[in-house]
Amino acid sequence: MGVFRVKSRDLWAVKWREDGRQRVLYYKTEQEARAAEAERLAAKDTDQRPTVGELVVAFYRHNPRHERTKRNVVYFLAGYEKDGKHIEGPGEFLRDRYAETLTRRDLEMMRDNMRARNPRVTNATINKYQAYLKGIFSWAVEQELLPFHPWRFKLLKHVKTPVHVSVDSLTRIYQELPDYMQWAVKTALCLVLRPGLVELFGLRWEAFDWRRGIVYIQQGKTGQIKTVYPPAAYMQEALARFREDMRSGIPYVCHRRGQKVLSYKEVWKSACNRAGVSMRLYDIRHISITEMLAQGADLASVAAQAGHSSIETTAKNYAHVTPKGQRHAASLIPELPPSGK
Repeated sequence: MGVFRVKSRDLWAVKWREDGRQRVLYYKTEQEARAAEAERLAAKDTDQRPTVGELVVAFYRHNPRHERTKRNVVYFLAGYEKDGKHIEGPGEFLRDRYAETLTRRDLEMMRDNMRARNPRVTNATINKYQAYLKGIFSWAVEQELLPFHPWRFKLLKHVKTPVHVSVDSLTRIYQELPDYMQWAVKTALCLVLRPGLVELFGLRWEAFDWRRGIVYIQQGKTGQIKTVYPPAAYMQEALARFREDMRSGIPYVCHRRGQKVLSYKEVWKSACNRAGVSMRLYDIRHISITEMLAQGADLASVAAQAGHSSIETTAKNYAHVTPKGQRHAASLIPELPPSGK
């Protein structure tokens, strides 16, 4: 690498590696070649292109997220220390790379590293980390920190475990919950939330537009704002709670005696055990979406309520066949006059 003479062509060359590739430029004189090399090195020292690591830091500085998600991304790109030894993260080789130079080869290397680290890793887990980085790159493009998105590649295919839950099962669990968790479940169901510390237990009353009957929610997964039209009965109950909470100076929609809920899994698990039902709290969102579809709501409207970026996401993950949906579909078939003999 560097400046050297090409005797066969009576030229001087500058050779270097960039983005994993070898580059060569030719000049007539040694002076021109050395000047070009000096200029290249100077430009390299002042390169302002952001690295993947720098974009991650900038993203989380401007977009607070669930602390556990942030820790997962940091571990993935920076590894961790154990017994005085550095354990490299599966994506650590990406951290100091210029984001705009990433290619499909880097994505495949990331996937291979994850499989080598854990042979039983699923495509869903690999997709999760790819989605983290894709989301950060999308934000960087919006903020004009990147000229283009380097990783517009599809996620790996994987078979999702069928979710078998019902309104009846949720009702049985609901009856076993304390009052504050019952309201939280109702809020998650009516606002199609991802139940957790970000969207559900981080929701504030300021998100409610009482005049228009709308709730604006920043999604914990993407950071995008979705507009939800809740059921009228829910908004009526919410308004009464809002007025009471405002008198007490409580900003959170779902709280426990005025305090933000930071732990809820054990309460949910105990209620499930008493009800004799096995269900994740996240399945409330699944019930909300599938019930809207089963009752005949169009895909575009359900996608908007759920905060999906496209109706394809809703159709792919939720619009599966249900007996109720089939009965509704059958009721829409036009009726013909009785057939003659």
